[in-house]
Amino acid sequence: MIRDAILILSENQAITATAASTNEIDFGAASLDIGQGTPIYLELWLDTAFDTAADTLTVTLKDSPDGTTYTDRMTILQATATSSLLAANVGLLRKFSLPNNLARYIELYYTVSAGFTSGKVNAFLTIG
Repeated sequence: MIRDAILILSENQAITATAASTNEIDFGAASLDIGQGTPIYLELWLDTAFDTAADTLTVTLKDSPDGTTYTDRMTILQATATSSLLAANVGLLRKFSLPNNLARYIELYYTVSAGFTSGKVNAFLTIG
């Protein structure tokens, strides 16, 4: 799979505490002209399994008109570290079509109930 660097939100991002994605995407950037008339998908992949018992991970899509003040748009994932989703399934966690009415900037926000000792994710946009 070929990924465009400007469409990556998280690349092997360690999720050990609550944090925003490493990158944000600016749909207003002059160099960003993707998928006109084609659905744009957000893919969330598990790169390294989580191994801390009983902690919960929630991944939220946020958007912003100015790249500073972000608003929650939708919950993408909510799972415990011991669930089969995060404990062993290294691979695709979620793929969904982005809503049409997003503001100019988007980011993901990873919320953990306590500190994880391991676990890494990849998140990026794709077309089709």
